[in-house]
Amino acid sequence: MQKIVIYGNGAMARVLFSYAKHSMQICGFTVDDHCIPDDINSFCNLPLIPFSKVQDQFPPSIYKVIVAVGFREMNELREKKYEEAAEKGYSFARYIHESVIMHDDVHIADNCIILDHVSIHPGCNIGRGVFISSNVNIGHDCVVEPNCWINSGVSIAGGCHIGSGSFFGVNSSAGHGIRMGAQNFIAANTVITKNTNNHEVYLSEPGQLFRLSSKSFLKFSRIFD
Repeated sequence: MQKIVIYGNGAMARVLFSYAKHSMQICGFTVDDHCIPDDINSFCNLPLIPFSKVQDQFPPSIYKVIVAVGFREMNELREKKYEEAAEKGYSFARYIHESVIMHDDVHIADNCIILDHVSIHPGCNIGRGVFISSNVNIGHDCVVEPNCWINSGVSIAGGCHIGSGSFFGVNSSAGHGIRMGAQNFIAANTVITKNTNNHEVYLSEPGQLFRLSSKSFLKFSRIFD
């Protein structure tokens, strides 16, 4: 069983630990020294080691790293910590939940985190450091460049090319053959139907408050007739 050190001490690190502890030997956590309060030396009941000293307790010859931080700085922080850990001599693991369906000719790079009930169709290439949450569908022959963040319920149609560091909100989607620029922000429930440029933001209209109460709405709409 792989011996793993997780970089992170926030929600993403806790989520990864909850998933990965059943199939990986998670030995501890590490973050930058200034992110650890003076009176704290553990996280999820495992050692929390300052990043400046991590190689002393968890030598790179024995342990691998997974960087589990969120999409801050449009995913640049995750890449930065990957590079810093690589400079210390670490190689990187990846976490793929056992329920993930990976078809033929799929390549998934290191430092990726893929949660439950994801379907990745034939011919896809997933770059390093990509996070994919639950219940995502990625169509055939897609390229997802490094350090993208794909939230729950996202659907990416076949033949898409997703630029590095891009963010997909919950239940957003991209149509067939779309080419997206780097560091796009696609908000929840937003559908992308044309190619995009770098650093663009796409928002959909939020739900509108209706004048009737929920009980009155059901009564007059006859949904359950």
